Amino acid sequence: MHYCRNTINILLAYLLIISLANGAQARTLSSPPPTKPFYFAVSAMTSPARTLAHFSELTTYLAAKLNRPVHLKQRRTYAEINDLLAQSRIQMAFTCTGGYIAGRRDFGLNILVVPVIKGNTFYRSYIVVRQKSSFKSLADLKGRVFAYADPLSLSGYIYPAARIRQLGYSAKKFFRHVFFTESHDKSIEAVATGIADGAAVDSLIFNALRAQAEPNAKRLKVIERSEKFGMPPVVVGPNIDHDFRYRLLKVMLNMSKNAAGRAVLKRLGMDRFVLPDHALYHSAFLLNKELE
Repeated sequence: MHYCRNTINILLAYLLIISLANGAQARTLSSPPPTKPFYFAVSAMTSPARTLAHFSELTTYLAAKLNRPVHLKQRRTYAEINDLLAQSRIQMAFTCTGGYIAGRRDFGLNILVVPVIKGNTFYRSYIVVRQKSSFKSLADLKGRVFAYADPLSLSGYIYPAARIRQLGYSAKKFFRHVFFTESHDKSIEAVATGIADGAAVDSLIFNALRAQAEPNAKRLKVIERSEKFGMPPVVVGPNIDHDFRYRLLKVMLNMSKNAAGRAVLKRLGMDRFVLPDHALYHSAFLLNKELE
């Protein structure tokens, strides 16, 4: 009897294992394949902590609307963002106008949508100095210390470098010393604290910081404003899937049409996203060509 009971117990255990295995296999066959994550990146328009706070809600919103995992990547420079796009390691990025121009030239980068901010689809480069300084124009900063944002930044480097050439000087010899801060708020801080005598910054960021009564921005004044440039765009890499690009486009364009989307846009300081008007970027292309 003891032998029979052991045999029955072994048989029951075996049948249980087979049943569990078959059930697991059935669940595997009926489950959809895991959804591929969507990656987007934000470049160093402002410092990383500030950027993360602004874009974390967008990550959650896109994940819900696209029904797939969404991950945000941050990089220090616009060139690093372009590398990720060129290698298809991200599908979308919030970049600067100069970064878009370089990416379009180098590997076929495309604009997906353009942000509208306070009713505008353009911005400017500001040349800023301390409030109490005697500088009145970029020409007055000859032989001084100057802060650039990023080598690909239209407002933070390309515009002032081109202006120096228009003044009849070499950009490499005009200032006594230059350095790159890798974000516009850091350029503002460098001037406010006396590390630099002047800087070239994004008007959107400077105006936003002034509106928030940010101490460093309050210590500065604008002595030159550039012409209008097309708003820093949201771009996609050339290898993005066509159907997914259309789906992503619809999600971005419809953000202002629902309460959750409007809340995210407000957090980002944007009104809505619109389709690109490539004429907006003509002046930036000409300025970049002049500098080259």
